[in-house]
Amino acid sequence: MCISAGGDGFDRSVQRRLRERALGSTATCGMVTRMMDSAGALEAVVRHATELEDDYDDIAPTLTALAACGDITLVPRLHEALDRFLDEQNFYGRDLIAGILAGIQGVAALPALLRASARDLGDDQDSLTGEIIDLLHTNKAAARRTVLDLATGGTPELRRAGLWALGFVVEAQDVELLAAAAADADPRVRSVAIGSIPNPADDDRAFQVLVMALRDLDDQVRISAVSRLGYTGRADAVAPLAALAADPVPRVRSMVAYALGQLRKVEATPALLRLRHDPDRHVRENALEALGSVGGAAAVDALLLMAGDEDPLLRAQAARALARAVDSDQRIPPQLTTLAQDDEPAVRAATISALISTDSALSRWASLVVGLANDPDPVVRQRVAVAARRLAPDAAPDILRQYVSDPDPTVRRIADMELARLTDTAAR
Repeated sequence: MCISAGGDGFDRSVQRRLRERALGSTATCGMVTRMMDSAGALEAVVRHATELEDDYDDIAPTLTALAACGDITLVPRLHEALDRFLDEQNFYGRDLIAGILAGIQGVAALPALLRASARDLGDDQDSLTGEIIDLLHTNKAAARRTVLDLATGGTPELRRAGLWALGFVVEAQDVELLAAAAADADPRVRSVAIGSIPNPADDDRAFQVLVMALRDLDDQVRISAVSRLGYTGRADAVAPLAALAADPVPRVRSMVAYALGQLRKVEATPALLRLRHDPDRHVRENALEALGSVGGAAAVDALLLMAGDEDPLLRAQAARALARAVDSDQRIPPQLTTLAQDDEPAVRAATISALISTDSALSRWASLVVGLANDPDPVVRQRVAVAARRLAPDAAPDILRQYVSDPDPTVRRIADMELARLTDTAAR
């Protein structure tokens, strides 16, 4: 299949594969450069990215060789090609050239790649950001000099690129620079700055900057601040987050519910119980999951009540939330057992799925899994096939061998994969 710069054929992992293939590829470079000089090889890459007539695999050996050969005389031409592809909105060509630049120059290519990332070509920039992140981690000290130059000057687009990159090499001393950026006139600059704030878990100044950002007029800035606060583990983050439970933007409220769940503080329960009745479905779902993460008597009371609701969708959601708090309240295990025997298959399936991801002592659920092995619903059997190896390891081989001839093709496929994993584990 031919690769198109704007179509479904574009492989977003091109540069990741290029980096992997470049490792230890000096011999490949020698082989290619014996066939053609490095300048000629580069022109072949440029033609490929321009004409888009050949498969990526046809040009891959040349790309690998160029990235590994270290010929710095190619750098000026690479910059010309990069500028050309940026002007032509050709993000495929941009990514190919960026990968070669990164391979030849290392961290010295960082300014060019960050400037390229500041140009919006309408793609998700997965490959380009992967190259940049690798360079940031290669030489932190050198990378910081480049990043700080961009973060403190230039156009808003370049500042955003620098502030984003700073988050990967940030130090506590950068908090004031980021605090100033969090007050920038451009809301996109403010949002990126908030995302790069140093870890606020033990940094009160960083924490204060995030709390102040909760009052920002731009909803994306508020979302960024809420998200960061949810990972602080700080009990004093609950009150400012709970204050946003009435935010007019559903996306903000949804993130508030998620962040309160991440904090796992029972003080968040009243706000989560309010969000449980939010008019927006995503907010309600996040609030339910968060109640399970928070635990505590009040949260469990609400979830147990919901587990008896007439609506099977609510019972399934209750099962997922209760599994998160299974070790916090002795009332939960018997309720999960009841939900696993619910008349509605979707509830039984949701219960099994929830138990797979719990941190509870898994062996306690073995009999429940075995009891559902012959469930009449194929979706429930699919969940059992996935869960058996983890929740009922002693019974798993027999269940999976039985499922290899199950009438449902998905059950058979899962059973084959899980049996292979059992065999691999035994071989080790």
